[in-house]
Amino acid sequence: MVITSRENKIFKLVKALSSKRGRDENKKFVIEGLRSVLDAAKKNAPIEYIIVKDGVNISEELNFPTYTFAPKLFCELSDTQSPQGIMAVCKSIDVELENIKGNDKSCVILCEALQDPGNIGTIIRTAHAGFLDGVVFTKGCCDLYNPKVVRATMSGIFSLPIVCGVETDEAIRYFKGQGYKCTAGALSEKSVNLFDASLSGKQLIIIGNEANGVKEETLKKCDSIIKIPMNEDAESLNAAIAASVIIYEYYRQNK
Repeated sequence: MVITSRENKIFKLVKALSSKRGRDENKKFVIEGLRSVLDAAKKNAPIEYIIVKDGVNISEELNFPTYTFAPKLFCELSDTQSPQGIMAVCKSIDVELENIKGNDKSCVILCEALQDPGNIGTIIRTAHAGFLDGVVFTKGCCDLYNPKVVRATMSGIFSLPIVCGVETDEAIRYFKGQGYKCTAGALSEKSVNLFDASLSGKQLIIIGNEANGVKEETLKKCDSIIKIPMNEDAESLNAAIAASVIIYEYYRQNK
């Protein structure tokens, strides 16, 4: 059966998931594209059902309830310029700080009030690639389930614990209580060159807002502050690139 009506309840629900309010109210979000959906299925993501454009055949690996939409309706639901004709609706994943389990060489990255979806998605993807134990997003960060964030993670969103909506103080207090050192990436009089700094052992690495950096009150709670060496006349690195450099320096020192 091909769904052709905008009054269809599935169409209305998926359309609502294009907004943060809709995602919050329904506790669901959308992933789009064949590779992303296949990866999500392989990682046992909480997929509820698949939506396909009429005429698109899906893999036998995707053994989920499936709804077929007329091409015009499918394109109205898509968030991409060139839809591949497949998306999945997933349940939101609730993760608490206590769900992040680490060992003596554990690293977690905390993002403070990051706003750019691409930065957030890239940090999650790099954290997964770099063997981190979790990512924490404070209140004020862009919505984790924003379609641009989900795409940028390249299924990393299903690969490691991700905590959202906590206060910075709460996260720092928790991780220090678990034996983590708190290290912020920032320019200050106390900043140490990243490649001269010790990142050994359990580390909570803090990346600040794109425009304002790590908050002063947060820096005061940190055990150390690091900076990435740069050409003097170069613009500062964006948050995702800075985080990636620090993640792999942590990896080099510990793994």
